[in-house]
Amino acid sequence: MPENLLTILIPLRLAEPSPLEIISLDQTIKVLHKYPITFMAPMTLDTTWYENYCQGKIEAHVERFDWQGSQAFAELQLDAHFYQRFLAYKYMLICHLDAFVFRDEVEKWCSMDYDYIGSVIYNPRWVLKNDLKRKLTGFSPPEYFGNGGFALKKISSFYHITSKYRWYLQFNFWLRKKRGQGLLDDIFLTQHFPKLTTFKMPPRALAEKFGAAYEVWDADKLPFTNQDDSTLPFGIHAWIQLNQDYWKPSIRRAGHAI
Repeated sequence: MPENLLTILIPLRLAEPSPLEIISLDQTIKVLHKYPITFMAPMTLDTTWYENYCQGKIEAHVERFDWQGSQAFAELQLDAHFYQRFLAYKYMLICHLDAFVFRDEVEKWCSMDYDYIGSVIYNPRWVLKNDLKRKLTGFSPPEYFGNGGFALKKISSFYHITSKYRWYLQFNFWLRKKRGQGLLDDIFLTQHFPKLTTFKMPPRALAEKFGAAYEVWDADKLPFTNQDDSTLPFGIHAWIQLNQDYWKPSIRRAGHAI
């Protein structure tokens, strides 16, 4: 593994995880133990539990940021100061505590040199039609939207874009607040970043092998099955909140009692 290839970034919101989140964290440590973990924590959060849990299992440290709430977190994910902290690494693998990793494919995906690979969102809400308004504004919908809860980011690319287009981003934050719209950073970057500059994302067929955010979709039409581990992507996001029963057989086969 090249030195400083990647850090696993795990955002924290609570002083201790739930029992199901512990399953996710345990799997991340078991499968990806040769890569360092960075816990992203609010300034005042007690992270003792996480540091103790990782001791002797995986290299881990804490980076603290000043954010409160989901909107501040989303804006932070589009802030150059955030990525500046991680420039020592080439990539970050964002792995929320509701993500689950099935195998170590880190070097495989890093070697493809994409700027962003997000988990494909399976939800009709994010299958957008290329209507007249979008055509006229130049914002045709992407082939798919990549969820950021389990995602790979090329840090130098994100630092460059969030630095160079800072005012564009700030204006959009302001405009959304004025309209009473929430900000979903992963949806925003999937839509906007390729319009701003050269920004490489894999085609959907390849991204489906990286990650899945299975939200609302006909299970028979998914490109994988919970009955055959060889069909599953590298990792998934939101298995705890959404379609948990679908994922349980795969998680049990990974060695977890659930």
